[in-house]
Amino acid sequence: MEFQGWSDGLALRPRDYLGKGESLAAVVRAAGPYTGEALYLLALGTAATMARLHLGGIAGLRLSPGNVMIGPLGQAFFAPGPRDSEFPAHDVKDWADVVVFAATGHEAGAGGEPDLDRLLPALRAVIDECRRPDPAVRPSAVDLVRILLGHSGAARGATVHELLLEAERRTRPYEPPPYEDVPAATPFWRKPAYLAGLAVGVLVVAVAAGMVTVISGQARRAPVDTSDVLSVIGRRTATFQQEIRPARGEPERSEGRFSFDRNAATSYDMKLTCGNAPRPAVVSLVGNSGVADGVPFDAERPPVEPCAPQRAGTVRHFSSPHGIKALLDAAEPNVTRTGRTITGSALAHRIRGDESAYAAAEGPIEFTLQVDVQGLPARLELSMDSRIGGPRTVETVYRDWRAFEAIEGGAPNG
Repeated sequence: MEFQGWSDGLALRPRDYLGKGESLAAVVRAAGPYTGEALYLLALGTAATMARLHLGGIAGLRLSPGNVMIGPLGQAFFAPGPRDSEFPAHDVKDWADVVVFAATGHEAGAGGEPDLDRLLPALRAVIDECRRPDPAVRPSAVDLVRILLGHSGAARGATVHELLLEAERRTRPYEPPPYEDVPAATPFWRKPAYLAGLAVGVLVVAVAAGMVTVISGQARRAPVDTSDVLSVIGRRTATFQQEIRPARGEPERSEGRFSFDRNAATSYDMKLTCGNAPRPAVVSLVGNSGVADGVPFDAERPPVEPCAPQRAGTVRHFSSPHGIKALLDAAEPNVTRTGRTITGSALAHRIRGDESAYAAAEGPIEFTLQVDVQGLPARLELSMDSRIGGPRTVETVYRDWRAFEAIEGGAPNG
């Protein structure tokens, strides 16, 4: 079998795959089987890791609940161990058995067949394909990643490079902003002559250690107290960036600052770019009174044109702490927390206070909220389907939380 070499950006750094944790078997015994989004992310993350290894010519991983390890933030990696000479199709079957164990708590062939009804129909169909008796007709690891991303709206026809980077983005837990290392003198063991002598040994160790894909798996399912969200934020100002990505057409982008007071509508100073507009509009929104490029508007009854007044209210609904609280309340009890990542699913008609933003949504609205060490929002991602525009993803990044600064609103022309 011929394998492609790794592409730029696909190889992981040592810190990504060397770590401590518990085996998947121990995690499931302690916290119970994986469900919902956590199970999906575990399946996607481990499939992407397997695909990376197969593309590098490494197979025979002997995957099992005992050697898939779960780190303290829910990240998963393949523990060091001997490899065999089996073809990649054997790894694919083992991967399916690992996912079944994660979902049911029972290993295949250990006292009867596990209850596969616990799996969502789409995931069960993938598992069935991976467990077919004829190895030649099983999907490849890359096929698995493509299928799993397809369920979440990833673009079809993407390259392998794009698929694996998308899988990594979706399964990466929140990490604090990186810090700069203090420059230090190069030790002798990092000098070229020494490295050349150890090149083969390093390669063997790296292969034995395996590769890791960080996932937002749910090693510990902690309840989420939705009443604390606004209390943690208090009365503050922050900067934000938001991108609304529809399945078709150009994305809408906005950035600026907002000021939050739990007793009032969140106020904004921002630049808002609608689709392929040649330049962003300068927008202020205080309560429902707005000014876009010097022209006043009412956010409750915005004009049909231009786009900015129409979209300003949507930006607020998708980014305001009031909107976060509404999502969490509507998703109860389907809200889970792993470390600093909160995930959930809410039906649009249950979201109170933000009906205009979700009025056209169909089906559940999936969300992932990542918070910083203080519990303040750092990133919010929404996935939804609309009767009008089809599927879309909304991503908001929050930075620079600080003391409250009043936003007075822009001055209209004339």
